Amino acid sequence: MHNKTSFLKIIDYTLLDPAASEQEIQDLCTKAIQLQVASVCITPDKVQLSKQALKNASVLVCTVVSFPTGENSIEEKIRETSQAIKDGADEIDVVINYKRIADEAYLLEELTTLRELCHAHKNKVGNPITLKVIVESGLHTLAETAFFTNLCIQTKVDFIKTSTGKVTIGAELEKVKAMSAEIKHANSTLKIKASGGLREIANIETFLPYVQRLGIGHQTVDAWQDL
Repeated sequence: MHNKTSFLKIIDYTLLDPAASEQEIQDLCTKAIQLQVASVCITPDKVQLSKQALKNASVLVCTVVSFPTGENSIEEKIRETSQAIKDGADEIDVVINYKRIADEAYLLEELTTLRELCHAHKNKVGNPITLKVIVESGLHTLAETAFFTNLCIQTKVDFIKTSTGKVTIGAELEKVKAMSAEIKHANSTLKIKASGGLREIANIETFLPYVQRLGIGHQTVDAWQDL
């Protein structure tokens, strides 16, 4: 198996249930510190609580914007992102307005605006706030996935992310390979986060040559007896 420590270090340990209690978030953060994952990924209303719980840890606070549909306006996404940063988020996972795939200019403006906003602020370790762009690749063809990857390359966001985990099809290896191919062709530093339906370690390992981050539900990670 892939080295356990490095495997955990690229996981965004995820709990996006809006009904999650404060105690559940506290427990999530405590376990995240024990596991030394990359981040906890939680809903925006839980950012302040998570920031406090993780203040002395290397684990980052990640939250979502315009989740899960991506249909909020650019102005609304700016407001959501600004509030999340103010509350202490280190990383922002925003859903691109993927239904507007025919309006490239709009999508370029959306991503550029949000990247500039994120990169104007520093996270708790002194790096620019990370922006990950969820494209919901399971709903798109390989060609459309390549299109979204190139949008992310052009706008210099930090990550392209496969899925919200809220649609039928999540992370697919062929789509991630297509993203990787576009990134290599462009000689880009864009990173890939695979998320959505990732549960079995054997399946997850097939993604590891291509991704720099994994979005995995906390219950799935907790169920891996050998980690």
